[in-house]
Amino acid sequence: MDQSSDVQQRIDRLVERAQSEVLSASRRLAAGITKETERFVPPVSQDIERIVDEVFDFAERVMKGQRKMVSDMVKAINEQSHRTPTTSRTGATRAVKKAAPRKAAPRKAATANKAPARKRSAVRA
Repeated sequence: MDQSSDVQQRIDRLVERAQSEVLSASRRLAAGITKETERFVPPVSQDIERIVDEVFDFAERVMKGQRKMVSDMVKAINEQSHRTPTTSRTGATRAVKKAAPRKAAPRKAATANKAPARKRSAVRA
């Protein structure tokens, strides 16, 4: 019996050692795979950072374009508003100068005060 328990203990140690070796080998394999994939594929956190940067860069370009468009529109409106009063005033004075002087309309002759017309009664047979 002593021999069978001794054999049992040796088998247990061999199994533990084999498990330890397999676990160590799998850790080394996982570390090697991770190292190689990082060389070709950046980590997810770097991808997210890059995507966020690209989104904000795009939003910045859109806002810059919107600002330029609105600024140009306001400039055009300001130019038109500064130009309009001058143009309309000069245009109006030109029109007045070119127009022939109006003649006064002849006055109506005063009518004599007449008695109002009598109403005829409508008698029909």
